[in-house]
This record gives sequence, C-alpha cells and structure tokens, in this order.
Amino acid sequence: MELTIEVKAKRTSFQELYQTLLALVPVIRKKKGLQKISINRDTNDDDVFLVFFEWEDQESLVHYLRSNDGSALLGAIEVLSEKTKVKIGDNEPMVGILPLQKMREGTYRH
Repeated sequence: MELTIEVKAKRTSFQELYQTLLALVPVIRKKKGLQKISINRDTNDDDVFLVFFEWEDQESLVHYLRSNDGSALLGAIEVLSEKTKVKIGDNEPMVGILPLQKMREGTYRH
C-alpha cells in the first residue's frame, strides 16, 4: 500500500521539520511491514517535502499510525506544516490529512 504525504513547512519551521523527518526515518525503517520510505524536496517549491511510503498492507500502515512513532510523525506535521496533503494508494487524488486520522481511529474506508 502506497502512501504519499506532501508537507509544506511553515516559513519559520522549515529546518525543524526537515530535521524531525530525518530523525524519524531510521525509526520508521524498522517498522514491521514497511517496504520503502523516501523523503524528497519538491523541485518547484523548496518549502515542500514529499514523504513516500510503501507498506506491505493497510494493516501495517494502520499499526504504524497508531504507534508512538506514528503519533510523532503526525504531530510534527500538524505543528510544523502550513499545508499537508496525502495520497493513499497509487490511483487516488491528493487530499487533506483526514484519511490518516481516520486510519488511526479505525474509521477509514478505502
């Protein structure tokens, strides 16, 4: 299951968001069911990061989102970003962060 998170950093929080994402990557890489993670900067907007995950299945992603590490990622995004969009799956449109919150709560329907 693919997950793409597009995060536009607040002007005053760019460096903090970048450092937080980099610090979380080694921890996320150890999560069961994670097949791939990458962080890239948008070539058109230096304040935007694209975080791409590939999970074995939706259950692995939900387990991560409900963990303390998943909470840390979502919390950092909430506090340090100006705008966030997510895409779950490869044929879905980019939308707000609500689908990830619904996954955490167990109310997400794909």
